[in-house]
Amino acid sequence: MNKFKKIILNSFRYLGYNIKKIQKEERNFLNFDEIYKKIFGNRKIIIFDVGGNRGQSINRFLNIFPNAEIHCFEPIEKNFLFLKKNYNSKNIKLNNFALGEKNNIKNFYINAKSSTSSFNKLSKNTKWLKLRAKENKKNINSFTIEKKKTSIKSIDFYCKQNKIKHIHLLKLDTQGYEDKILSGGKNILKSGKISIIELEMIFDNVYEKYLTFTDIEKNLLKNKYRFTGIETCNNNLFEGILFFGDLIYMKEDIIKKHIKK
Repeated sequence: MNKFKKIILNSFRYLGYNIKKIQKEERNFLNFDEIYKKIFGNRKIIIFDVGGNRGQSINRFLNIFPNAEIHCFEPIEKNFLFLKKNYNSKNIKLNNFALGEKNNIKNFYINAKSSTSSFNKLSKNTKWLKLRAKENKKNINSFTIEKKKTSIKSIDFYCKQNKIKHIHLLKLDTQGYEDKILSGGKNILKSGKISIIELEMIFDNVYEKYLTFTDIEKNLLKNKYRFTGIETCNNNLFEGILFFGDLIYMKEDIIKKHIKK
């Protein structure tokens, strides 16, 4: 290492930063959308957007697959009406209920920041809650603004009712309820008729319940789905206010068809 490089590295270390050379194999990572494009190409696919919120994922998926058939599930009425107003297309099916383990009615906790709403209660006195409450001009006790009885259906029931034979991409962003949704899809998972599953897993204690890989994989590994990709926010529990990851699980036969190793 020449003297000039050493001075630069030592200067950054003094400021608390570490610099390392990017290895060849670390470059040019595919993001999730690039992976999906690689797998499906220009085919017309069926996408389930579970946790539609205000259409962020609808926009994202239409950007990749303009002709996709999207089934969107959003239990909060205010958000659902926003979706209904802004997404008027025969290829977008909007549903004002949640997905879960079985057809049921359950308390849903609606928060001031609607994308954080969940069937799971928030943990009190976390740094995350204090910050989000402040951002939304609430105190920690009023951040959850409503507890509402909410209708739930299972994926298996919905697919049978709507004669859906195959889901190419199932996206789950439900604040710790992903395991229940997968449990409600036992039949379609067993049949192998879901190609790719993208889900969020929250590892920290923002909610009273957090998921583990075991919770998620109990319905996936036995049906020959394999953990295929991850994008994380933070990488540990000991710093920052939020630790979660977006994960991809994919059918093993699809992996074998496309992998180049």
